[in-house]
Parts: sequence; C-alpha cells; structure tokens
Amino acid sequence: MLGWGVINVLCGALVAGLLFTSVVQAKTLTYAVTDESWVPYWIVDEQRVSGILHEFMLALDERLPEQLQASHPLPPLRTQKLFREGQVQIECCVSKSWRSDGDQGAGSLWTVPVLETEEMLIFAPGRHFPYQHLQDLRGRSIATVRGYGYAGSEYFQRNDGADARALIYLVAQGRSEAGILDRLEWRYLQHEDAQLQAPRWQVEEGPTINRSQLRLRLHRQLAGRLEVFNAAIRSLQVDGTLARIIARYAP
Repeated sequence: MLGWGVINVLCGALVAGLLFTSVVQAKTLTYAVTDESWVPYWIVDEQRVSGILHEFMLALDERLPEQLQASHPLPPLRTQKLFREGQVQIECCVSKSWRSDGDQGAGSLWTVPVLETEEMLIFAPGRHFPYQHLQDLRGRSIATVRGYGYAGSEYFQRNDGADARALIYLVAQGRSEAGILDRLEWRYLQHEDAQLQAPRWQVEEGPTINRSQLRLRLHRQLAGRLEVFNAAIRSLQVDGTLARIIARYAP
C-alpha cells in the first residue's frame, strides 16, 4: 500500500506531465506581416506594426490554443513565397481574388470573412457625376494609387498618385474627375491628418463601387484546424471585439 507522501509525489508528476504535454501540443504558428503599410488595416513604421488587422490578430491569439507569432515585416512577394513553402502558415487578411493567379491559390484554405472592405468614389465638392455601374466610369480620369489594382480599371483612365493623400489632392484640385478610395482608409485619414481639413484638400464621398471580403488564408498543413479558426473569428465578431478595434482607427 502506498503512503500519502508517495501518492502526492505521483500526482504531482502526473500533473506536471500533463502540463508539459499541453505545452508541447500548443503549436506556434507564424502569420505574415508585410513592410508596406495599408492604413488603417496594417500600419508599418519601420519595425513597429499597428492597425486594425494587427490588433485583430492579437485578439485572435487569445482565442486559440496555438500561439500566433508575427513575422518580421517583409516585402509582400517574400511573404507569399514563405507561405507557399509553409514557413509562414497564415496570411491575414486578403481576398480570394487577390491570390487566384498562378500558384497562389494552391495549398490555401480560407476562413470565414473577417471583414468587408468598401472602395468608394470621391469627388471635388459639387463635381459629382451619375454612377450606377463600373461601366459608368468609361473614358473618365480617375485618381488611383500607383501599383494598386482596381475593379473596373479597364473602363477608366488611371491618374496615379504615390499614395492615398496624393490621390485625394488630385481630386480636390480638379486634376481627376473622381478618385477611388477605401472607405475605412478615408475615415482614418480624416481623423489623423489635420491637413485634410484645409479648403484645398476638400472632397466629398460618393457611392461604393466595389467590395472585398477579407479572410485568413491558412496553409494546407492547418486543414484540421480550419473550423477552430472560424469559431474564434466568429466569437470576435459576435462579442463586439472587432467592431471596437475598427472604431479606434476609423471613428
């Protein structure tokens, strides 16, 4: 018959073993962070990262047994290569249509949508024109950001600027008939950039012309974890966590 002291030692060893097993099973997963800012979704200042999707990933980490670890900010093509190789297991957050070319979609699993972006038209004050369909942009000069892809670009003449601020200025000064801007980005810039309140920067919001559902892209090695990720994403939406994060960046 075992004494209480021996039993306590055995129980302690059993608990320690279970804890060790759970630590071993708690896998660390790496998600991609690019070195290109996309405000207010990803805001990258040298090695400091913030923004809606950064905070979303931190909140998601608290809802999963796995530990989520951000990559160092890297060029977008580099992060996509690492994803294909399985060195990065998660990409947050992209549209399926952005990863449909070539071998991008191969080996990808997609979660439920995290959020939906809206691209809208902006106009100089009093210079709206009728819009219902992308074809209504045919032949018009539209301010865009260099290097970005846009729905309906086959119809209009692009007038590229270096960034969203340059796009806004082109429209405000009448150098483009309209511009295409993400609605949350516009909210963020209005809140953060006092310069946009000056008369020479004034523009007006127009209709939404395109929507994109942003999802987590998971590497195929996580096939057995897809529903766990979906449940965690839904919980952040249902309890208002994601809405509160968005409101901090785009009041």
